[in-house]
Amino acid sequence: MEELGLRVQNALRRASYENLTNPTTGLPSGKLIEEQLRGLMQKAHWALLYLGINYLQPFNEVYGFVAGADVLRFLAMVLTNAMDARGGAEDFIGHASSDDFIIITSADRANALKEAIKKRFDAEVATFYSFRDRENGYLTFHNAHGKETPVPLMTLSVGVITDRDGPFSDIRQITEVAAEARRSVQRENV
Repeated sequence: MEELGLRVQNALRRASYENLTNPTTGLPSGKLIEEQLRGLMQKAHWALLYLGINYLQPFNEVYGFVAGADVLRFLAMVLTNAMDARGGAEDFIGHASSDDFIIITSADRANALKEAIKKRFDAEVATFYSFRDRENGYLTFHNAHGKETPVPLMTLSVGVITDRDGPFSDIRQITEVAAEARRSVQRENV
Protein backbone atom coordinates (compact mmCIF):
# COMPACT_ATOMS: atom_id res chain seq x y z
CA MET A 1 0.00 0.00 0.00
CA GLU A 2 2.83 2.35 0.87
CA GLU A 3 4.50 1.77 -2.53
CA LEU A 4 1.18 2.30 -4.31
CA GLY A 5 0.70 5.59 -2.47
CA LEU A 6 4.17 6.77 -3.51
CA ARG A 7 3.53 5.80 -7.13
CA VAL A 8 0.27 7.74 -7.16
CA GLN A 9 1.98 10.78 -5.61
CA ASN A 10 4.76 10.62 -8.21
CA ALA A 11 2.26 10.27 -11.05
CA LEU A 12 0.29 13.27 -9.78
CA ARG A 13 3.47 15.33 -9.38
CA ARG A 14 4.60 14.40 -12.91
CA ALA A 15 1.15 15.20 -14.37
CA SER A 16 1.12 18.53 -12.58
CA TYR A 17 4.55 19.42 -13.95
CA GLU A 18 3.60 18.36 -17.48
CA ASN A 19 0.57 20.66 -17.34
CA LEU A 20 2.89 23.57 -16.57
CA THR A 21 5.22 23.04 -19.53
CA ASN A 22 4.74 22.94 -23.27
CA PRO A 23 4.94 19.30 -24.40
CA THR A 24 6.79 20.15 -27.63
CA THR A 25 9.51 22.43 -26.26
CA GLY A 26 9.56 21.51 -22.58
CA LEU A 27 9.56 25.23 -21.74
CA PRO A 28 7.34 26.68 -19.02
CA SER A 29 3.88 27.74 -20.18
CA GLY A 30 0.50 28.79 -18.82
CA LYS A 31 0.50 29.30 -15.08
CA LEU A 32 4.29 29.45 -14.81
CA ILE A 33 4.36 32.34 -17.29
CA GLU A 34 1.56 34.10 -15.43
CA GLU A 35 3.51 33.76 -12.16
CA GLN A 36 6.57 35.35 -13.73
CA LEU A 37 4.52 38.19 -15.22
CA ARG A 38 2.89 38.88 -11.84
CA GLY A 39 6.37 39.11 -10.33
CA LEU A 40 7.21 41.91 -12.76
CA MET A 41 4.62 44.14 -11.12
CA GLN A 42 6.89 44.50 -8.07
CA LYS A 43 10.18 44.88 -9.95
CA ALA A 44 12.06 47.62 -11.75
CA HIS A 45 14.52 47.55 -14.65
CA TRP A 46 12.95 44.54 -16.34
CA ALA A 47 12.41 43.80 -20.00
CA LEU A 48 10.03 41.43 -21.72
CA LEU A 49 10.86 40.05 -25.15
CA TYR A 50 7.80 38.75 -26.97
CA LEU A 51 8.94 36.53 -29.85
CA GLY A 52 6.89 35.05 -32.65
CA ILE A 53 7.67 32.98 -35.72
CA ASN A 54 6.28 34.53 -38.88
CA TYR A 55 4.98 32.17 -41.61
CA LEU A 56 5.05 29.07 -39.42
CA GLN A 57 1.49 28.11 -40.38
CA PRO A 58 2.16 27.94 -44.15
CA PHE A 59 5.37 26.02 -43.36
CA ASN A 60 3.27 23.51 -41.38
CA GLU A 61 0.82 23.22 -44.27
CA VAL A 62 3.59 22.39 -46.75
CA TYR A 63 6.04 20.39 -44.61
CA GLY A 64 3.71 18.97 -41.94
CA PHE A 65 3.24 19.46 -38.22
CA VAL A 66 6.23 17.28 -37.29
CA ALA A 67 8.56 19.62 -39.18
CA GLY A 68 6.78 22.56 -37.51
CA ALA A 69 7.40 21.02 -34.10
CA ASP A 70 11.08 20.71 -35.03
CA VAL A 71 11.15 24.45 -35.74
CA LEU A 72 9.59 25.16 -32.33
CA ARG A 73 12.18 22.98 -30.61
CA PHE A 74 14.91 24.71 -32.62
CA LEU A 75 13.74 28.13 -31.43
CA ALA A 76 13.54 26.86 -27.83
CA MET A 77 17.17 25.71 -28.16
CA VAL A 78 18.21 29.07 -29.64
CA LEU A 79 16.54 30.90 -26.74
CA THR A 80 18.12 28.63 -24.15
CA ASN A 81 21.59 28.96 -25.68
CA ALA A 82 21.28 32.75 -25.89
CA MET A 83 20.16 32.87 -22.28
CA ASP A 84 23.07 30.67 -21.20
CA ALA A 85 25.52 32.97 -22.99
CA ARG A 86 24.02 36.39 -22.26
CA GLY A 87 21.31 36.00 -19.64
CA GLY A 88 21.22 36.20 -15.88
CA ALA A 89 20.32 33.62 -13.25
CA GLU A 90 16.93 35.25 -12.63
CA ASP A 91 15.94 35.39 -16.33
CA PHE A 92 12.99 33.35 -17.61
CA ILE A 93 12.02 31.72 -20.92
CA GLY A 94 8.46 30.60 -21.62
CA HIS A 95 6.44 29.14 -24.49
CA ALA A 96 3.32 31.30 -24.42
CA SER A 97 1.29 29.80 -27.30
CA SER A 98 1.67 27.92 -30.56
CA ASP A 99 4.38 30.11 -32.09
CA ASP A 100 4.85 32.74 -29.37
CA PHE A 101 7.62 32.75 -26.77
CA ILE A 102 8.62 35.18 -24.03
CA ILE A 103 11.82 36.06 -22.27
CA ILE A 104 11.91 38.06 -19.07
CA THR A 105 15.29 39.62 -18.40
CA SER A 106 16.83 42.85 -17.17
CA ALA A 107 16.48 45.95 -19.31
CA ASP A 108 20.24 46.17 -19.85
CA ARG A 109 20.46 42.64 -21.35
CA ALA A 110 17.38 42.79 -23.58
CA ASN A 111 18.89 44.17 -26.79
CA ALA A 112 21.93 41.86 -26.72
CA LEU A 113 19.64 38.85 -26.24
CA LYS A 114 17.33 40.01 -29.00
CA GLU A 115 20.17 40.48 -31.49
CA ALA A 116 21.83 37.15 -30.66
CA ILE A 117 18.53 35.28 -31.01
CA LYS A 118 17.54 36.92 -34.29
CA LYS A 119 21.00 36.45 -35.78
CA ARG A 120 21.08 32.71 -35.04
CA PHE A 121 17.46 32.12 -36.04
CA ASP A 122 17.92 33.95 -39.35
CA ALA A 123 21.17 32.10 -40.05
CA GLU A 124 19.82 28.60 -39.39
CA VAL A 125 16.07 28.50 -40.05
CA ALA A 126 16.58 27.89 -43.78
CA THR A 127 17.89 24.41 -42.97
CA PHE A 128 14.29 23.35 -42.33
CA TYR A 129 13.39 24.03 -45.98
CA SER A 130 14.09 22.02 -49.11
CA PHE A 131 16.97 23.06 -51.31
CA ARG A 132 14.53 24.40 -53.92
CA ASP A 133 12.64 26.56 -51.41
CA ARG A 134 15.92 27.92 -50.00
CA GLU A 135 17.12 28.79 -53.51
CA ASN A 136 13.81 30.49 -54.33
CA GLY A 137 13.74 32.34 -51.02
CA TYR A 138 10.11 31.35 -50.52
CA LEU A 139 7.85 28.33 -50.48
CA THR A 140 4.79 27.76 -52.61
CA PHE A 141 1.65 27.40 -50.54
CA HIS A 142 -1.81 26.45 -51.81
CA ASN A 143 -4.29 28.75 -50.08
CA ALA A 144 -7.86 27.82 -49.09
CA HIS A 145 -9.02 28.42 -52.68
CA GLY A 146 -6.33 26.13 -54.11
CA LYS A 147 -4.38 29.00 -55.60
CA GLU A 148 -0.58 28.79 -55.47
CA THR A 149 0.80 31.57 -53.33
CA PRO A 150 4.46 32.34 -52.67
CA VAL A 151 5.13 32.65 -48.94
CA PRO A 152 8.39 34.05 -47.52
CA LEU A 153 10.66 31.84 -45.47
CA MET A 154 10.10 32.00 -41.72
CA THR A 155 11.38 35.01 -39.83
CA LEU A 156 11.32 36.00 -36.20
CA SER A 157 9.58 39.09 -34.86
CA VAL A 158 10.74 40.28 -31.45
CA GLY A 159 8.92 43.00 -29.58
CA VAL A 160 10.64 44.43 -26.53
CA ILE A 161 9.01 46.33 -23.69
CA THR A 162 10.41 47.46 -20.37
CA ASP A 163 9.04 48.70 -17.07
CA ARG A 164 9.41 52.22 -18.54
CA ASP A 165 6.61 51.45 -21.00
CA GLY A 166 4.21 51.29 -18.03
CA PRO A 167 2.91 51.80 -15.48
CA PHE A 168 1.13 48.47 -15.68
CA SER A 169 -1.75 47.63 -13.39
CA ASP A 170 -2.03 43.96 -14.31
CA ILE A 171 -0.39 41.25 -16.40
CA ARG A 172 -2.98 41.60 -19.17
CA GLN A 173 -1.71 45.12 -19.87
CA ILE A 174 1.86 43.86 -20.00
CA THR A 175 0.99 41.14 -22.51
CA GLU A 176 -1.12 43.48 -24.65
CA VAL A 177 1.66 46.06 -24.90
CA ALA A 178 4.21 43.32 -25.63
CA ALA A 179 1.99 41.79 -28.32
CA GLU A 180 1.57 45.19 -29.96
CA ALA A 181 5.34 45.74 -29.88
CA ARG A 182 5.79 42.40 -31.64
CA ARG A 183 3.11 43.19 -34.24
CA SER A 184 4.75 46.54 -34.88
CA VAL A 185 8.09 44.85 -35.60
CA GLN A 186 6.33 42.28 -37.76
CA ARG A 187 4.65 45.01 -39.87
CA GLU A 188 8.01 46.70 -40.38
CA ASN A 189 9.58 43.46 -41.64
CA VAL A 190 6.80 42.46 -44.04
